[in-house]
Amino acid sequence: MTSEEKKSVFNPEAGEKIRMIPDVMLLRYLPIFKTEIALDLGCGKGRNSIFLAEHGFEVDSFDRNQDSIAALQETAKKQNLNIRAIKNELTTLTIIPNRYSLVVSAWVLMFLRRGEREGLVKMAIRSLVPGGYIYLGVFSTADPGFALCKERFDEIEDRTYFVPKKKMVVHYFLPDEVKELAKGLELIAFKESYEMDITHGEPHYHGRIELLARNPQ
Repeated sequence: MTSEEKKSVFNPEAGEKIRMIPDVMLLRYLPIFKTEIALDLGCGKGRNSIFLAEHGFEVDSFDRNQDSIAALQETAKKQNLNIRAIKNELTTLTIIPNRYSLVVSAWVLMFLRRGEREGLVKMAIRSLVPGGYIYLGVFSTADPGFALCKERFDEIEDRTYFVPKKKMVVHYFLPDEVKELAKGLELIAFKESYEMDITHGEPHYHGRIELLARNPQ
């Protein structure tokens, strides 16, 4: 594997110890959240789920990977955390309306096709209680993987590529595209960055877009 590949989205997660560091935007804005029920979409082994549960949230956590869910269930049991960790594809998930004071979708929307990610976000927004918040974290076109994908893989939708080895798609976002997903909500924070990722595997870099918005109903 080349150094560029190690810095890209294709850095494998299997067999690696994920450092349990929550997303900084959640940490920064924790004081304004209502400590009620949270939803973590694509939770992995629970970086954000564990953080939220440790701070008083009841958390519903979903991920497609059975090993990740099993690890989160074990952690929740050992630490007596109020987390329901459930294996489920995000593309087939039904989210209960008007249930959550906080929805987290961190670094998973880019692995869905346009219709899938737009439908999931719309459903997530409908699941917010009045005054609830949604946090979105996605890869931007500043990500090293974007140039790699343009060079190596077929573009199946605008800025969306199919990666044969992984049997998956990856999409790279523009700022206005992320804002459009949260249209109708009150924008609380918006950030574009190019940062080192130390949460899994060897340190590598991502172009990132983060958004926090509030349901004004």
